[in-house]
Amino acid sequence: MRTLLLVLAGVFAAMAVTAGQASAHAVLESSAPSNGSLVQSAPSRVTLTFGESVQVEPDGVHVIAPDGSSADNGKADHIDGRGNTVGVQLTSTAQGTYTVSWHVVSADSHPISGAFTFSVGHASAAAPVAAPSAGSLAVSIVYWTARGLEYASFALLIGAVAFVFWCWPQGAVNRGVRRLIGGSWLTLLLATVAGALLQGPYGAGAGLDRLFDGDLFSSTLDIALGTGVIVRIVLLALAAPYIAEILATEEWTPNRRAVFGGIGVVLLNGLAWTWSMSGHAAAGLQADLALPVDVLHLDAMGIWLGGLVVLWRAKPPQAAVQRFSQVAFACVGVLVATGTYQSWRQLGSWAGFFDTEYGRLLLLKIAGVLVVLGAAYFSRRWVRSHVGKLRRPVLVETAGAVIVLGLTAALVNAEPARTAEAATTPVVQATPDGQTLPFDTGGPGGKGNLKIYITPAHTGPNLLDVTVEDLSGRAEDVPELTVALTQKDRDVGPLKIDVQHVGTGRYRAAEAQIPLAGAWQVAVTVRTSDIDETTAVGMWQVS
Repeated sequence: MRTLLLVLAGVFAAMAVTAGQASAHAVLESSAPSNGSLVQSAPSRVTLTFGESVQVEPDGVHVIAPDGSSADNGKADHIDGRGNTVGVQLTSTAQGTYTVSWHVVSADSHPISGAFTFSVGHASAAAPVAAPSAGSLAVSIVYWTARGLEYASFALLIGAVAFVFWCWPQGAVNRGVRRLIGGSWLTLLLATVAGALLQGPYGAGAGLDRLFDGDLFSSTLDIALGTGVIVRIVLLALAAPYIAEILATEEWTPNRRAVFGGIGVVLLNGLAWTWSMSGHAAAGLQADLALPVDVLHLDAMGIWLGGLVVLWRAKPPQAAVQRFSQVAFACVGVLVATGTYQSWRQLGSWAGFFDTEYGRLLLLKIAGVLVVLGAAYFSRRWVRSHVGKLRRPVLVETAGAVIVLGLTAALVNAEPARTAEAATTPVVQATPDGQTLPFDTGGPGGKGNLKIYITPAHTGPNLLDVTVEDLSGRAEDVPELTVALTQKDRDVGPLKIDVQHVGTGRYRAAEAQIPLAGAWQVAVTVRTSDIDETTAVGMWQVS
């Protein structure tokens, strides 16, 4: 166990060294009209296409006319039944620059928003965009609590069942174990239903008064999280007679125990999959591998932490405690391996630990796991000679496990560090010399500087020019370069700026539309190979 603690402490270094490609929520891939485009006549509809299916409310896409009035019919919906495409009818034909503000929910349950502009006839100053609703604090608290209960009850269920089959075959007749298995099954069912009802208001930024809104619930069922909820409820229903049989059995024959154990593996892995399919593991780099890894992570977490609760509440015999000690050791090894891999996918760099909400939550989770492991180490030593006094150190482990579960639920709701902004810099006024941002993708030849020019840095159309230089100052081409603008104080953006390659190392947008005055964050993403990518972030003052 001492060696394992040292290995886990080394996870920090492993995460920093093995940083790789990004994982992300849904991304706006294209729009019609496109961002910054100039069309001669007003379109009948504005269409947005995302990288995955999204949930959208009727007011989820809002179009603002050049004079600041509403220019849509307020009935945003999916186009032709395609889950990744949404649109809204345009009700204005006025000439000038229109601003489109949108708010949708990713298939992995996370609300995302943004804005872009297009012009009809000629460009003009864009109308101000209202900041999207921050949502109800009460809904966020209840939603987060429901998600935490889902993970906690899953851990109790899988941990208690695994303890019965692997460590204590007679444990099902113990009153404490019966309560844990039956209570965790019921809690998981109720928490799943509650989470499904809360997802709609949470994603739409609405209040608890819309908890039973049929349209919101229907939208939830259209995304991956809704599919996961349906599958989980079906699996829990199928598991009901299976669990009842476990609770009623006092003695297992070897063959019957093998059959029921196999059924349990299928059912419990299916339950774990219902979270993985709609979470961070389902998107981004190596998603096909990340899904089974995430299921393994959840399984190991549940078997270990749920088993701790059995130790604490049910007082199993010494032989069962010894067997669980070996099982727990294996589970911790799986957690270290799968957790390191997951962090590699979600963290952009060492700085991602400290500069993003996801990274800080991950640090807290690792600290919680270290505390639980420390308690486990001392518990393991006590098992040999202090069986009757095992409950106190196990209580410390269990308390730490509750904290870890809460942080796990928070991590699921947090944006991965790779898709969050990795840094902030002081506001830089537009000057003839522009702004220079260093970049480092982490791969061979991946270091250099970006020289950025935005002129005249006023609202309306601007010339945006980016030059990529290596460390010697020589301009060089890169496989991919993208630019996005965000005004954080008004929650506007990111506005994707379509740049064209105009010369060696030169990328330009001739008419980049900036709708509002103020401080704008400029994020330039540079990819130098299939797996080496980074985002350099600066600030620009627009008048």
